[in-house]
Amino acid sequence: MIYFVLIFAFILRLPLLNGSFWLDEAAQFLESARPLSQQLLIKDDFQPPLMHLLTFFSIRLGSLFGLERAEWWLRFLPSLLPGIITIWATYKLGLKLFNRKTALWASLFLTTSSFHIFYSQELRPYSLPALFAILATWQMLEMLTSKQKKPICLFTIFSVFGLYSSYLYPFILLGQFIYLIYKKFNFKKNLIIAGTLILSFLPWLPKFLEQLGAGQALRVSMPGWEKVVSLPQLKTAMLIPLKFVFGVSDLQLNFSYIFLALAIFLPLSYLLYLALKEKNKHLSFFLCLLVLPLLISWLVSFFVPVLQAKRVLFLLPIFALLEAFLMTTYQKKHPNIIKIFLTSILIINLFSTFAYWNKPKLQRENWRALNQEIAEKFPKDGTALVFSFSQPFASFEFYNQNTYKTFSTGVYYTNQLENPAEIFKNLADYRYVLVFDYLRDLTDPDDIVLKTVQDLGFKPAGVLDYPNIGFVRIYSRSSVALINKKI
Repeated sequence: MIYFVLIFAFILRLPLLNGSFWLDEAAQFLESARPLSQQLLIKDDFQPPLMHLLTFFSIRLGSLFGLERAEWWLRFLPSLLPGIITIWATYKLGLKLFNRKTALWASLFLTTSSFHIFYSQELRPYSLPALFAILATWQMLEMLTSKQKKPICLFTIFSVFGLYSSYLYPFILLGQFIYLIYKKFNFKKNLIIAGTLILSFLPWLPKFLEQLGAGQALRVSMPGWEKVVSLPQLKTAMLIPLKFVFGVSDLQLNFSYIFLALAIFLPLSYLLYLALKEKNKHLSFFLCLLVLPLLISWLVSFFVPVLQAKRVLFLLPIFALLEAFLMTTYQKKHPNIIKIFLTSILIINLFSTFAYWNKPKLQRENWRALNQEIAEKFPKDGTALVFSFSQPFASFEFYNQNTYKTFSTGVYYTNQLENPAEIFKNLADYRYVLVFDYLRDLTDPDDIVLKTVQDLGFKPAGVLDYPNIGFVRIYSRSSVALINKKI
């Protein structure tokens, strides 16, 4: 049965797999496309290097078949394949910890989760640490029941890969060690494993500190950036379980969402209460592997704002196991409650997945289509593109490939510019100027770029409007609108 689930999972992850790269994915490609000797030069990307290395080899392998720039291929090896294997590993973990029925339901919940589908299709290190976390947790249970050295070796290897795939991985690693201590696993072996993991990460520690410093500098140089990469602490705490349940949905406070949320969280709370009342032995597993990692990462975020739902995707399989465990444990005692619970989960998962497939607002930024429209409507020699950023956006560069002349402010915050007119004086040589609004509310809140363009004699002539990207403002020497859409 698990093989049918895996085939179903693969099918659900095919739509939009070849969709346009968004900003971070394109940046991932451009960095990984560099020579191997430069793959560790990632100061401005607050991620460990494993994803960069995997993408590097994926590009090189794809080049043998002309696929080195194919979005579906670039996402397949580092993201989609780990996502599929995670579902299989969740089944194996559920089989080890509970039974076949619970394992199958957990794998099915994960299979249909639009949240897991979305990040199994993203060229960023989210599904990758989720794979290593669930494999390591499976081997952790094997360590408790086997006297062989193989589970210990595999647990250590998977944990090292996890540490080199996400900086939030130590939170689940800490939960695993606490669970091992609670289960009275050999203390000396625990120390040896912990020491090995610490030593394995030490070579990367200087790079990590360098990235941390670069991140702090960015928050100082670009006021408001912290609000983009993180949310208020209370909102974050509420949003993670909602994202785990509703997935890729436009969460709104309306009757439908409230009803569905109650249909999930009320039965879930009641079933948890029953398990606590009965002192179910499996609750310690979920406390150590789900609750503690979330709690600790949330507390750390008061000092370093790192917590987002996608960054703790490695906890989603544990959450799916919790749902399946509660459902199968109390199915006979409370059949009606379980029917509501199960039906709600599947309806939400399938509904949010179909919504993701059909609503551009829920999909990634469509820079490919935007680039195509610009190429169709504006002459290459007479058009200049302006970015209020330190450099042209990677997502545009990936599709532009030096076709159009681009200008950027060279800084993260335009108020730092002493003479913007000097930077953009060469725009006077062009007939059309396209100014990207993307991130400009952060980098250019006083509209310095727009004022500079207009001071050069350009007049507003229309906009291109794309979901999640925003306006591309069109300026022309003529006051005649070029596009039907007016500013």
